[in-house]
Amino acid sequence: MKLTHIAITNWRNFAHIEFDLSSRLFVVGPNSSGKTNLLAALRFLSDVARLGLAAASENWGGPERYFRSGMESASFDLTLEQDEHQIEYKLSLRKESSANGQNKRDDAANEVIEFPAGNRAVVDSEDLMINGQPVSISAERVTESDGSHFGVRVRSSFDPDSVVQSDSKLKVKNVQISLLHQITRIGIESIRYIHPNPKKMLERADRYDPDHGTGFFQYAGRFSDQQLDAVVDRIRPIMASVVPEIPNLSYQRMGLGTEVVFYSDTPVRGASGVYSHEQFSEGTLRLLGLLFDLATLPRYTSVVLIEEPETFLQASVVRSLPSLLAEVSMNRDVQMVISTHSPELIDSELVLPSQVLMLRSENGETTGQLLSESNDPRIKAAVSAGLPKTQGIEAVNGRTIPLGIW
Repeated sequence: MKLTHIAITNWRNFAHIEFDLSSRLFVVGPNSSGKTNLLAALRFLSDVARLGLAAASENWGGPERYFRSGMESASFDLTLEQDEHQIEYKLSLRKESSANGQNKRDDAANEVIEFPAGNRAVVDSEDLMINGQPVSISAERVTESDGSHFGVRVRSSFDPDSVVQSDSKLKVKNVQISLLHQITRIGIESIRYIHPNPKKMLERADRYDPDHGTGFFQYAGRFSDQQLDAVVDRIRPIMASVVPEIPNLSYQRMGLGTEVVFYSDTPVRGASGVYSHEQFSEGTLRLLGLLFDLATLPRYTSVVLIEEPETFLQASVVRSLPSLLAEVSMNRDVQMVISTHSPELIDSELVLPSQVLMLRSENGETTGQLLSESNDPRIKAAVSAGLPKTQGIEAVNGRTIPLGIW
């Protein structure tokens, strides 16, 4: 299942933005132009699909935090393709006031949730179409032979032969499943966000926070030795090439085996003994977290969101990231959306103009356009002449620090 087109209305600083999505999309723009907010919109949709709207809305702080300022509604339009089927999904939300805390049934999540006083987001409308034909809301269980989990079979009321069938491990309470739960099977639920924070990675936590990496080494301890061996074998040569001080990355379980220490058993910098992850630099820790997350993507991952992968890394390493990301995308059959400020990433010959979404912020409103579709003469000149893509981008979005005022 592939996302091919996304349109978002009234989300944070975006009045409206829409763009095509191929195997990889690199999002560029000045500081505070909305790169993180764009990735957040996809994370929000994933939470809605997994948790239901009520829980997702609460996690994101309510509509006041994610609706565009002053707006009473927001919407998301997605186009997906699976085999020969084109799937169009639209979710429209509106703000609803609740003067007093009360219990209400969230039909999207099939559960009763207590809502505090204040505004909350509710589903205004949902539409799902397959090959241009509306799809009925009813769904049929598809149970595995061992009865451990089931998928959902959805049929078009206009064309019984037009079928989308799930192999995802859904946990839904009844057969009358809303479109929100139907959409989980076509790629929205399994969005993965990767943005490891080196300092957070070193903090201990019983529950792993994939948004920042908190509890990372306890999380690594959940994998079996066989899984860890495979992961370390995969990332060891990369770490050795990027960080010569770690020529032989290894791991060891600590305590009851619930925590992992990564180390190199080759003495470096004149020191004896081992070089453990607690001695790694921030750049080395972040690279370890990034590589580990990419090597352990869940089976059903559809889209990987990566926030500024160049952070803490030297330019020569960053120039090799497009090759790594392309390889992961192809071998794992996942799409990627990557925010970046790095010319070394954007100017790679492996990154096409159709894979670069340039954000522009003017008068408090952010717009976005693929470089390949830009009518700006500065962008068109750079693209047509085969010049570095950032040359055109900086001509449009370039900002500098004024001199002579310090």
